[in-house]
Amino acid sequence: MRLKPPARLALTAALFGFSCNNAVAQDAADPAADALDTIPVEPATPAAATPQRERERASAAVQLEEVLVTARRRQERAQDVPISLAVLDGDDLANAGLFRPQDIQQRTPGMTVSVPNARLTSYTIRGLGSSSQNDGMESSVGLFLDGVYLGRQGLSMFDLVDLDRVEVLRGPQGTLFGKNTTAGALNIVTKLPAEYFEAQAEASIGDSGFRQLRGSLTGPLIGGLLAGRLTAYSTDKDGQIENRYDGKELNNQNRQGLRGQLLWTQTDTLSGRLIAEYGHQSEDCCVYPLIIYRDAVRARDEYMEYTRAPIDPYQRQTDSDTRTHSEVEQKAISAEFNWNVSDAHRLTSISAYRDWSFKPYSDDATSLKLVPETGVANTHRQFSEEIRLASQFDDFDSVLGLFYLYQHLEGHERNIFGEDLVGWTFGGLIRQNVLPFATVSNTGPLLYALIPPEALDGMTVLTDTYQKSHSAAAFGSVDWHLSEQLDLTTGLRYTHEWKDAGVTRSRSGGCASCSPLQLTNVLSDALAQALGVDISALSYDGLIDSVAGGDYARYNQRDEGNYSGQIALSYHPLRNVLTYASIARGYKGGGINLGATGDTVKPTFKPEEATSYELGVKSQLFDRALSVSFAAYQTDVKNYQALTFDEEQTLIPNPRQLNLLNVGKVRLRGAELDAYGYAMAGLMLRAGAAYNQAITLSFPNAPDEDTRDNTKDLSGETLYNAPRWTATTGFEYSHATLNRIDGYLGVDYYYRSGAWATVEHGRGSYINAYELTNARIGLRSATRSWDVSAFVRNLFDENYLGAVYALYGVGDYGGTAGDERSYGLTVRVAFD
Repeated sequence: MRLKPPARLALTAALFGFSCNNAVAQDAADPAADALDTIPVEPATPAAATPQRERERASAAVQLEEVLVTARRRQERAQDVPISLAVLDGDDLANAGLFRPQDIQQRTPGMTVSVPNARLTSYTIRGLGSSSQNDGMESSVGLFLDGVYLGRQGLSMFDLVDLDRVEVLRGPQGTLFGKNTTAGALNIVTKLPAEYFEAQAEASIGDSGFRQLRGSLTGPLIGGLLAGRLTAYSTDKDGQIENRYDGKELNNQNRQGLRGQLLWTQTDTLSGRLIAEYGHQSEDCCVYPLIIYRDAVRARDEYMEYTRAPIDPYQRQTDSDTRTHSEVEQKAISAEFNWNVSDAHRLTSISAYRDWSFKPYSDDATSLKLVPETGVANTHRQFSEEIRLASQFDDFDSVLGLFYLYQHLEGHERNIFGEDLVGWTFGGLIRQNVLPFATVSNTGPLLYALIPPEALDGMTVLTDTYQKSHSAAAFGSVDWHLSEQLDLTTGLRYTHEWKDAGVTRSRSGGCASCSPLQLTNVLSDALAQALGVDISALSYDGLIDSVAGGDYARYNQRDEGNYSGQIALSYHPLRNVLTYASIARGYKGGGINLGATGDTVKPTFKPEEATSYELGVKSQLFDRALSVSFAAYQTDVKNYQALTFDEEQTLIPNPRQLNLLNVGKVRLRGAELDAYGYAMAGLMLRAGAAYNQAITLSFPNAPDEDTRDNTKDLSGETLYNAPRWTATTGFEYSHATLNRIDGYLGVDYYYRSGAWATVEHGRGSYINAYELTNARIGLRSATRSWDVSAFVRNLFDENYLGAVYALYGVGDYGGTAGDERSYGLTVRVAFD
């Protein structure tokens, strides 16, 4: 029987891991099982598939919808998956005004997201995560967009618009996903093209120049054969930090994106989906006001008679005399094909290519000429191919797959020195160690006679890095149906990786003829004591080496393979109650350091391995008006990959962490609770909390912020970006106020306990506990054809740090304050 368009839509949704938007919950006796069982026996009428009717049913819902996910690469109820996971509805995120990836943490206990800038984005689940400061380091949290693995965390920095859902899987993954992970996975799923016409548009305005436009258009292009969907967004907001040098506002938002889709349904059993994306950011970002003022930096500023902007990120001021800007561009295309080979077998192929670039322009965060231009530009290109065969039999279900990923990344760091660097660097050392009253006014002429400012002025230090990597894997998972109530899940994966990388550094410019003068023994000894350098016989090259480092080159290769797997036992004592126990082993590949290495930091680092033990229960109570999930876990991590400093000591302060070392043992232990449901008709409540104790059992070689050596003992201390507690709660109440018009009120609350923001627990890098409250109130039609609302975010104007960043050339930590209280108005319209 040839399916009519609405029925074929249901088939296609099943093939791609979607559910038709059934807002009224299915009957408890009719389980939403595997996607292969969702093909309708009788075609639905066109009217039954219209979004207007679905929205009308949604307004009257008093039971929870069935939440269908593809966490195990087939469509099934989230209730039946023996994994701790959070599922966020795309429309709910949009209604709450949560449109950035870092906003997801406000709805997901146990997850944190830090975004100093697009390149350095980091995700953490259960306290385990990593930064992209070292370009050779993979993410501990696997990021997937419409089934495609994102090789860098920065590739996820786009507005969340026109989403079907977001799935956050906690704990090691790999036997079902294309790329292996140790902490968890973030699976973002966008909406499919539809066989009916629908258009949606949204406009928001607010304080601080906030302007946002979002929209989508979908419908048939060739009836019964081809459908399309076009999605676009534009977000603008004024800068949040004042530059006292020129009065300009920095750290603004200016992002645009476009996504086009084609959905092809040639036959009842074969379909294809083509997605093309483009995203662009052009922002005066990013600056990081100092959050700590060390004695060494204070002495150097005082020598130069310079007064910094306030050492308080919440005053939102900086002092920058050169351009601060960043450009991010992303282009991508993917093709997914699904073929129902038979009633029991489905073959899936996902091919994808993605091109990402990041170009920053920033300086030393002062109006001095220290390092007037600094930044690391990146390009990342990747190609991936994944093939899966999903099968369903009477006694078991299975997924078998092959995965291949090629990545080519390049980094280009450029540091241009200025005329004040000599006085600031050497004069500060003199003031701190020899003459506490020294300033550039009273000792500058002597210092500059010894080392002229021209020696460094205009010098450019270039560091180029590259890495080419190939990753190939075979994976499989089998769910054995031991009885109607008892299932056993087994999974195994083998991954092999090949990496080739190099790092080179060179310098040019400056004044090669400006050699240090020959001094008397007394003065030479005094300066040697202050500077730690024997000036009397120092050559020009030797002097520059001591300041900025010499030429450097290294090339390495790495080849490794690893097994990982999972075993889980799940039991249904009742239809809507699941209990489970699981053991999972995850793996994150080793790699090559892309910075200067030495005795305590090797050129390569070992793979990170995590073994997780988990117990959980999921239930739906009170005639499915309430859903509750609870999980307790312990994860043992071997060779945790931690960032550390360049081992090359220079006089220019460089607190950035560019290299990796392996930590002996790390343990994660905690519990998670997620609950949501209807308290009464029209009142939806949700709540979640996570407790996580993430500690290093053995870390005697931690980086020391003062010596820049790996001699600090942090054994028994907490990991960075690992708050002990996170919690979220909220409600939305809607009530019919006029004829077919609903009024509604929504409130969201998020709490996060304090946590270190750097591996070394550096002074000033601790982010204190904070809590955020957002609210919205509005009117909408019963059919959701229009919606007008007012919103306020950070209702109580909480001061909190969003990210901490180590500043090259300054030697201290800078921080970006989280968003201030903001408010605005949103208008949404939908056309069927």
